[in-house]
Amino acid sequence: MTGAREYQAIVVGAGFAGLAAARELRGEVLLLDRYEVGTHQTSACGTPLWVAEELGVKESVIQVHPRAVLHTPTHTVTYDASDSPFCTFDYRRFCLGLLEQCRVRFLRTAVRGFREGGVETDEGRFEAPCVIDASGWQRALVGGAAPRSGGAVPLNFGIETEVPYTGESLYFWVDPAILAEGAAWIFPAGERSRIGVGSFAGASKLRAPLERFLGDRDLTLGPLHGTYLTAGLGAPTVGRTFAVGDAAGHCLPLTGEGIRPAVYFGRVCGALVQGVIDGRLSLDAALEAYRRQVLAHRWAYRILHALQRAVQKMPGPWLGPVAALGNLPAIRRHWWPGYLDFGKPEPAPGR
Repeated sequence: MTGAREYQAIVVGAGFAGLAAARELRGEVLLLDRYEVGTHQTSACGTPLWVAEELGVKESVIQVHPRAVLHTPTHTVTYDASDSPFCTFDYRRFCLGLLEQCRVRFLRTAVRGFREGGVETDEGRFEAPCVIDASGWQRALVGGAAPRSGGAVPLNFGIETEVPYTGESLYFWVDPAILAEGAAWIFPAGERSRIGVGSFAGASKLRAPLERFLGDRDLTLGPLHGTYLTAGLGAPTVGRTFAVGDAAGHCLPLTGEGIRPAVYFGRVCGALVQGVIDGRLSLDAALEAYRRQVLAHRWAYRILHALQRAVQKMPGPWLGPVAALGNLPAIRRHWWPGYLDFGKPEPAPGR
């Protein structure tokens, strides 16, 4: 077929950010991804329970976790999240549940780039006034494919497996004996757990540390998946293109929590793009409003990134006392509730 096919909006990437944006859109909208929706899991799939509830995909939840437990070389610190518990969920059901709420055309195809206002794919060229890059850290439209391409944000890296193992909390380890400049985690999900290790330095050869971590618990390695995770806020827009999720560095530094900010900023972006489709906003106004809303959070990202850098370089014996200090009630009340509520919609008037 010759000639570009035209839409009102194009979303590249059908992960958490892309689906959250597409869910807000009505009109002639095209959603592109190289994989079928819900088939390419690279996440531990842990997020606050209210995220799944707010998105109408609570049926995907496997287990609810009222605590996050942090192990360090000298201390074990438990953070109470019972007022706003976390959950682990089924990736496929979560994503397909979001897709069912979208009124878009989905096309499975590889995206090759963005040239002269059009998205180039293996299925041809597509054009739209509004284009959203939700392709992940590869930044298919707004940046190069190389991990350290110009303009890219800092990157962490993690790998994970899923094995038979149960637990009642989300468990984290920050211990140089397990992984220098990194962390390990266990996210129980029913009768199985997602277990992984991640490098704050972006090191990608992590199979051996993961195997040791599993072996210490008499567990064996199962199927692996891994990915880079952004660790610093990037540009919300590039030219006249919106960037959402890891394409814009929305994953939270230090904690590596990516789903919640991807969904939050995806919904913000989608609502603004819908304003353009409806004729209520110009594209320039929508781009500027999106930039303002994202960059309003830049200091939170800078603080988390600074804390990540401190943890990277901190001597092992210091990690426990620092974690315990942060959990003292007089200190915890200044940061923990705000962290748990990040991205939470404001209650409707009268509720």
